[in-house]
Amino acid sequence: MPHKYSTALSHLILAGTGIYCLSRYHESTYKLPSGTYSIIITNSLLGVWKWGNPDYGHNVNKLYNFTSFLQMITSLPFIVTQVWFNLGYNQHEVAIAHNGASVLSLLLYLVDKSKEDVVDASIAINVISLGVISLLYENYYGVAASISYFFNHFILREGLFDIDLPVIDLYNYGLCFFCYF
Repeated sequence: MPHKYSTALSHLILAGTGIYCLSRYHESTYKLPSGTYSIIITNSLLGVWKWGNPDYGHNVNKLYNFTSFLQMITSLPFIVTQVWFNLGYNQHEVAIAHNGASVLSLLLYLVDKSKEDVVDASIAINVISLGVISLLYENYYGVAASISYFFNHFILREGLFDIDLPVIDLYNYGLCFFCYF
């Protein structure tokens, strides 16, 4: 397994961003962002170990891959659901609508079936939901977060840029930007 210290650094920066964001929401009633940032921090610290430790980094491959997937399917839906809750839509239907596809994706992951289309559809629905509700309530941070996550998932993660940086580094820096908003 190649060891890329630049990738370990991008995970370290993302972990720091996650810790900062978690500290902002830790004492509040917002539970979903706390879950999101906890998953991001866990995955990032595992990434630092995996990519920055030439001797033992391979020992965390399975756990790192699982937390990477969990981060991908929960980060946006948890935040979108919390935004809707903050705007007074405290119904269970909102949570089910935004997080249901994440549960389906997780189940497909656990039984080792194809899940990419479900994940992409879930993320697209959540991006649109966050963008529309944020635009209607003039929450431009929400609009920026929506655009950031769309760009991060559908453009950076797919490697549509031909540059010298590894895709995973770009994805991590994109998540830092998303977390900021």
